[in-house]
Amino acid sequence: MRKDRQVEILAPAGSFACFQAAMNAGADAVYAAGARFGARAYANNFTQDELIEAIERAHIYGKKFYLTVNTLLKDHEIAELYDYLAPLYEKGLDAVIVQDTGVFQFIRSNFPDLDIHASTQMTITGAAGAKFLESQGAARVVPARELSLEEVRQIHETTDLEVECFVHGALCYCYSGQCLMSSVIGGRSGNRGQCAQPCRLPYTVDGQKKYFLSLKDICTLELIPELVEAGIDSFKIEGRMKKPEYVAAVTAMYRKYVDLYLKKGKSGYAVKPEDRENLMDLYNRGDSDTGYYKQHNGREMLALDRPNHAGVAAARCLSQNGREVTAQALTDLHAHDVLEIGSGKDNYTLGKKITKGEKLRFLVPKGMRFKEGFVFRRIRNEELIESLDQKYRKEDRQEEIYGFLSLQVGYPASFTVCCREFSYTAYTEHAVERAQKRPLEEERIRTQLAKTGGTLFFLKDLEISMDQDAFLPMQQLNSLRRAALDGLRREIATAFYRECNPLTTQVETFKEETENGNLNRYSVFIETEEQLETVFSFLNQKEELYGQGTQRIGRIALGFRLLGTDFSDTHVRDRIDFWRKSGVELYLVFPHIFRENAQEWFGRQFENFNRLPIDGVVIRNFEAFFFLKERGFDKKIILDHNLYIFNQYGKEFWKQQKVEDFTAPLELNSRELRELDIRNGELLVYGRIPVMVSAQCIERTTSGCSKKPGVRVLQDRRDEKFFARNYCDLCYNVIYTENPINLRQEWDRVNELYPKMRRIQFTLEDKEQTETVLNTFFLTDEKTVARGKEDTDFTTGHFNRGII
Repeated sequence: MRKDRQVEILAPAGSFACFQAAMNAGADAVYAAGARFGARAYANNFTQDELIEAIERAHIYGKKFYLTVNTLLKDHEIAELYDYLAPLYEKGLDAVIVQDTGVFQFIRSNFPDLDIHASTQMTITGAAGAKFLESQGAARVVPARELSLEEVRQIHETTDLEVECFVHGALCYCYSGQCLMSSVIGGRSGNRGQCAQPCRLPYTVDGQKKYFLSLKDICTLELIPELVEAGIDSFKIEGRMKKPEYVAAVTAMYRKYVDLYLKKGKSGYAVKPEDRENLMDLYNRGDSDTGYYKQHNGREMLALDRPNHAGVAAARCLSQNGREVTAQALTDLHAHDVLEIGSGKDNYTLGKKITKGEKLRFLVPKGMRFKEGFVFRRIRNEELIESLDQKYRKEDRQEEIYGFLSLQVGYPASFTVCCREFSYTAYTEHAVERAQKRPLEEERIRTQLAKTGGTLFFLKDLEISMDQDAFLPMQQLNSLRRAALDGLRREIATAFYRECNPLTTQVETFKEETENGNLNRYSVFIETEEQLETVFSFLNQKEELYGQGTQRIGRIALGFRLLGTDFSDTHVRDRIDFWRKSGVELYLVFPHIFRENAQEWFGRQFENFNRLPIDGVVIRNFEAFFFLKERGFDKKIILDHNLYIFNQYGKEFWKQQKVEDFTAPLELNSRELRELDIRNGELLVYGRIPVMVSAQCIERTTSGCSKKPGVRVLQDRRDEKFFARNYCDLCYNVIYTENPINLRQEWDRVNELYPKMRRIQFTLEDKEQTETVLNTFFLTDEKTVARGKEDTDFTTGHFNRGII
């Protein structure tokens, strides 16, 4: 595709200090958030003035600045987005990183010249999803971190999008954008930048208590040649919660090794062990991994024993006498290095330098015993941090400029400064005089003009043209220098300025209507054969529940696996035919993740699938949508809740794709759902919440891969349970809550929303549980819903409380 591709080093900045450290260390671009709408709400983030300063500085350095607007926005926030972005757009903001399709729609309508980068939160898992977003105007895609090198290569080769991939830092257990765990546990939503990281807590599975959801960080220095050859345009470093020294060190290291590969190729490429160790010294979760680029999943990718910084091996215990430990240094240690002993207050801070092989003695807390051979780990390398601070943080980076000074008697002095393609000429108010005594000396002129401290420039070369007897007071020469440098800065900054169009007409918001015919119509989602037979048997005895009237089942949605490997299971087809004759709409539910293996399978069976007597499909990702549209699928498409219609602009985005049916998002409360207007949507009134979708497998991690579908139970510190179901055919896990949502007792408030369908979604339920749910919803009078101890087995989710 693109022949002129270059590799960008993209650094994180959780603060202005991190931004400057990244620039000093050689970043080509920085991504950061302002005070709102970013996915790291607990970073320091930038004020508006700092954002504008960072944009201008980046452009002076010949670099770029990207703003994260990668959270889901509610309707009232979308209304505030224009005023938030407009001043940054006018100052030359290079791109926004976006998750919400509503934000995508809003930005392309109101800021047409602003590049949109599709965030990894959009869960793009293949070329199909990337192609779709390209067709909608995206300039760059950040695919899911779970993709292999080959899958990344396919995106590069089949689109003209820039491809940005994570190369260093933390990995989430869940596909980014699909995680509701923090939201469900404590109301802090990852989709809103508030993640509390419950994945970094211990869980118990089959009696084993470990950090089963905590992945190691990635470090891909050794993979750089393959990453470049796969077509990655931007090497993204994770870490907007990290300190400036971390940002500087990682940025500098990837700058060094990308440049090395581009200069010397594979034959001249090798990573020095000490460079990798320096990165591990700064932060690692236990021998950092290369992530998913070379493997699909595996126990070795997890930091099972600890979720935090593991440091590096520093000293081996030789003996212990009482509280005093004698150890031997395994590497050079420095004054103020910190050795991990136990909890933070127990750690030992060195008072002097210890060379490798030398012995050291220190006291440990009373009662602690360490066996001979135990390895103490260094979790802070003071000398490394100080050296990074000196190299990358003490002074602002200065950009090279070239100058030309003209001093001709009788004419104003002029000083022209040039930086890349930009130049500016400043003049003195008064003409250059003829020297009365001593003319200006060239050496002194050079000294004065080189005084660029406190600016973002340094004078690399200066050409002077002057009359031999020219004279100009030093004060005027200094003023001339300042005027030229200030003018050059303005010249560069304003070259990126642009005018902002007035806010376009906003999409329609909710209007009060009560007559829509949607009252008490249901959809039932079925995943297993046992559920299928239970629902069929129940409804067969209650034929009055079929049809299009109120208190009726209007839709049945079947998991695609129920129809067999070629969509020809005659038993299920019989059920479909029966239900269709009863006036029920039939839908097929596509997989949570639609990667290459799913696309190949559906592609082989597409003719059989397309002949199914169904009314449409329920999709959960962009890949499935593009797959269907590319093949001319003309039946109805319903968006599941994880495609997040959070605002009116999100509905407008999909309306332009001729998709109007959606599922109400699980993170909005009843008031927010009313503002959203879900009369064209399904509302989940019963069902377990899928809090994670993961390429990892709890079964494989704990017992090895059995290649058999099943469910494993995870228990947290509070004895709350989660159920991990492994979908072996497409090799992913979905982790569900133990307690399902049940809004049966919220019927009055549900009625006020007029959802098109009230969804009952079966996932893990057996026959008895399925029957109980059906009885509760169809055979129990609204006014006599039993309230008892069983109520503790259910939740209303966010229907009442909502999220931050």
